[in-house]
Amino acid sequence: MSRGLLFLACVLLLVNLSHCAGLQTGDMRLAGGKRSHEGRVEVYIAGVWGTVCDDGWDIKEAIVVCRHLNFPSAREAVDGGRYGPGQGPIYLDELNCLGTETDLTKCESSGLGISDCKHAEDAGVVCASDSTKKPVELFVEHSTTISGFLGELFESGRDCDLILSVVVENSTVETICAHKLILSLVPSWSSEANLSIEVSSKCQPHVAHFVRYLYTGRMNITMTSSHCLHKLASEWGLKALQEEVGKLLILLLPEDATFQAQSSLFDYAVSMDDGTLQQSCLRYMAWNCEALVASPAWTGLSVHAIKGLLSRTDLTVPSEYFVIQALEKWEDAQGKALGSGDQFDLLKLIRFPMVSAEDLNRLKDSRYQAGKLEGFQFNALTIGNLFGELMSNWKSYTPRIYTGKPWSYTFTSEEVSVFKKTSVYPKGLNHGELAFTFRTPVHNSAYFALFGDIGWYTRLFVKSDECSYSSTRVCPSAKLSLENGNSALPELYKNAIVYKNKIVIRCDGRYVSHIQDFKHPQEDTTIPPNHGSGQVYPCRSDEYSYTMVIRPKYRTGLNYTEVEEE
Repeated sequence: MSRGLLFLACVLLLVNLSHCAGLQTGDMRLAGGKRSHEGRVEVYIAGVWGTVCDDGWDIKEAIVVCRHLNFPSAREAVDGGRYGPGQGPIYLDELNCLGTETDLTKCESSGLGISDCKHAEDAGVVCASDSTKKPVELFVEHSTTISGFLGELFESGRDCDLILSVVVENSTVETICAHKLILSLVPSWSSEANLSIEVSSKCQPHVAHFVRYLYTGRMNITMTSSHCLHKLASEWGLKALQEEVGKLLILLLPEDATFQAQSSLFDYAVSMDDGTLQQSCLRYMAWNCEALVASPAWTGLSVHAIKGLLSRTDLTVPSEYFVIQALEKWEDAQGKALGSGDQFDLLKLIRFPMVSAEDLNRLKDSRYQAGKLEGFQFNALTIGNLFGELMSNWKSYTPRIYTGKPWSYTFTSEEVSVFKKTSVYPKGLNHGELAFTFRTPVHNSAYFALFGDIGWYTRLFVKSDECSYSSTRVCPSAKLSLENGNSALPELYKNAIVYKNKIVIRCDGRYVSHIQDFKHPQEDTTIPPNHGSGQVYPCRSDEYSYTMVIRPKYRTGLNYTEVEEE
């Protein structure tokens, strides 16, 4: 064996040894302290170390950290500053631990990666130290140095025993010198002496960067290279790289108002069998369904895409009747190309019980007869009469996110902007509050119209002075709750209905960038920032509209145990 290959084998052995340390998501370490039992708390998530904000940080959180690190307990919870600022993401904020959790990720928090803190607020601990604690373990990671060695080896071309041919339109346009020992670690490796990598002319400049990644595990991915690298990662069976590039592709989704790019990306994800990317595309199109239906791309979507959209409970539309009209528009464009089997399957995905009695009466086509009957029964019968159907076909009785009247109220981006500057909201209840009350039926079923409607109170907190007087509130945040003493629901049915309400956040009035649950009716829900791992889709503006959506559901199960949504 040559000296070069011997060196390479040693390097690979070191790489394998570095993985034996077995770091897992949620592992912690202390940094910046003078002694081993104190320091800034750092948490390991998905291969990257990050820190914890000191908001809500107290002794219970410190106990979780110290016990995880094999100390008997904690002596002090330290606010940010003593051990210096950390680097990387701030993973956790507003922690509320019981003290019994195995690591901080198991504690209640504002959500992984959701934080408005800076590294000057990185939390620390002083753990109790005694001689009976378990031996200290030190994780040594030298992958940076090893990665550098391997990168230099690739670039030097020393001792290469494999030629990779880059082929564009049946012509070899480039050859890359490589090493069989390195490529043998790739899942899709073939033992052939030489390999061809077939790409488009647009992707050819990125192939060498991809091969270098096989050596180092590192690569700079840009918007320009993302499609090419995702395809190469898929073809070579590199799931981790495929997922990371997929995250970057998701950032492109809001860029095309015509929805042609989103439709093409979904079809590409299907061809690559990338389920994660498929679901990301479907979610964006579902959240922005009203704009999608109005776009040229709607009638060009595949049957597979339409079925995926109609299956979703997070389909954000004015009403279920809107979904029926949208489906008719798509079917008309397909003409005779749409088979009767697909037409039948799509019709089954319509949630007829969620269509109002008035809209059901508008449906004249005979193919709607069975669905209309289901819808009229839902509107006329009590939960006791519907119990069997609710249990066997619960999804049909689950509302989507209906943004039309009477189920929602919207604070427009213009209203929010004016309020931030003037503290005035003309529609509001009190000066200095961005708040409103509105009324909805008790339930989607017309049966409950007999008992009147109910009132809701909603408020947005978007100014820092609104949050400064509360130790638990973070701006921006929102509240949505039943008005006190204003429930028209009969006592018999109070335990039969549950409200799964949502806040729909629209970026600059153009597209939905985030949808969030109101988990606790009497508590605020924190609205995530538009950067980092906050909102699902990026927003380049600081202007938002906020739509509060009421979603009543029957509890369906023994003792009214709710069947969860998929």
